[in-house]
Amino acid sequence: MKRTLVALAAMASLGAMAETSMTIYGVIDGGLRQDSNAAKTSAGATQSQSQFLNGTLNTSRFGFKGTKDLQSGLKANFKLESGFTEGNGQDAGNVVNPAVTTVPQTASTYSKNTLFDRTASAGLQGSWGAIDLGRVTAFAYDLNAGYVNDPLGLEMTNNNHYVAAKAFNINPQGLAIQSSFFTVRRDNSFKYTGTFGGLSVGAAYSLANVAGSQSAGSSMQAMAKYSGNGFTLAASTDSLQDANSLKQTLSTFGGNVTVSGFKITAGGTQLSTPAGFAPVASSFTSNSYSNPSGFIVGGSSAAQTKINVADIGVAYQMGLFNIVGGYYNAQIQQGALANNTVNTLIVRVRYALDPSTDLYVEADNSKATGLVEAKAAGASLSDTGFTAGLQYRF
Repeated sequence: MKRTLVALAAMASLGAMAETSMTIYGVIDGGLRQDSNAAKTSAGATQSQSQFLNGTLNTSRFGFKGTKDLQSGLKANFKLESGFTEGNGQDAGNVVNPAVTTVPQTASTYSKNTLFDRTASAGLQGSWGAIDLGRVTAFAYDLNAGYVNDPLGLEMTNNNHYVAAKAFNINPQGLAIQSSFFTVRRDNSFKYTGTFGGLSVGAAYSLANVAGSQSAGSSMQAMAKYSGNGFTLAASTDSLQDANSLKQTLSTFGGNVTVSGFKITAGGTQLSTPAGFAPVASSFTSNSYSNPSGFIVGGSSAAQTKINVADIGVAYQMGLFNIVGGYYNAQIQQGALANNTVNTLIVRVRYALDPSTDLYVEADNSKATGLVEAKAAGASLSDTGFTAGLQYRF
């Protein structure tokens, strides 16, 4: 017993000297969703649906992260994070979109080979900033999920509803920033971030590990954010190249200002995919690419496709209630199909039972305009949805 106590004391002493820390963390989020036009029948008509939603506001996940003091102001860090679905206990890496007769539970299709599908990285950090190597998040995701450019912080982007014969993310920012287009995470990456006073900057480069070509499947990203007295402005750029030197580009910009307790946020995102773009498969081991033209009735991957999303919203903290309202305008453009437009209103209320547990309710309405093809298919041009759920964080 005495030897055991001495050993434990020695280990604790060594741990204190090294200043090593590790945290186990996670989010469990699920709820009930009702849509007026949620699913498509085999004939193409839409119908109402009630369903259990996984990752309603935010993807359910668990992870491990830690740091170790290497002395002289230098630290080592790591982060491993995996998503899962609360409704059936599956890891998100095993989720595959169901048939078109039901609402897809996620906005992307995953492979079954990724243990840590959300993040797997290690790196170094100091006064000069931080560099992380591995599978990391994209800057466009960081800014929008961080409530900088999106009033809802990419909440309500994991699930779809049918508007004008196509499955759209409830929060339209998820149209451009989603795993299906490889704009959320990148494999084989070197990612730098640094903060100097109110200015934060970032740069990232990703490889596809293609023999004979360093550029095939590679990507480059840049980010800048400035925070002052009650306001933040930010922007990011992203360029992903295929084996034929075609480049898919993504840009996001916006910011927020807080006045008398009201946080006003506005932003924009543009995804542009050239005709014939086909990313290198080895660039992304955990996802299957879906060309953005799939959002367009009558669209084709043989033509350039653009997705433009603009948002504006207001958030207010009233005691234990966090209230957010947002308006989104999404335009999916391709040649003569330039009027593929969806306007969405979302209101979400969270009630904090304690610092780790929230109850929430949400209501949204989306309406498509200018879609003659969708009308001919017998599909509804609008959807109204209501959501209620619980989120637990640890």
